[in-house]
Amino acid sequence: MLRAIVAWIDEQEDKPGLSEAISRLVQLGLTSHADQDRQKQSARKMAGDTIDGIGDTTTTADDRAVRKRDLLDGPKEFDRVRIDRPKRSKPTRR
Repeated sequence: MLRAIVAWIDEQEDKPGLSEAISRLVQLGLTSHADQDRQKQSARKMAGDTIDGIGDTTTTADDRAVRKRDLLDGPKEFDRVRIDRPKRSKPTRR
């Protein structure tokens, strides 16, 4: 990994020191992750707004909320293969 960082330093105009380079790379990684989270939230909001617009108004608000959540989250069978969600730990038995 150190070689990769040194290679990155060599590509930079100002040739930062090792600690500065690591700080910048960490910041880039954190920023990238935040951007992805923002994009996911934006997409989820747009999908939710669309679902609200075409929802069945003859059902109760609770039913609509459950249906909306099911549509946004996807089938439960897919939870174990989704890579964008943390794995759920098994409940502990006492």
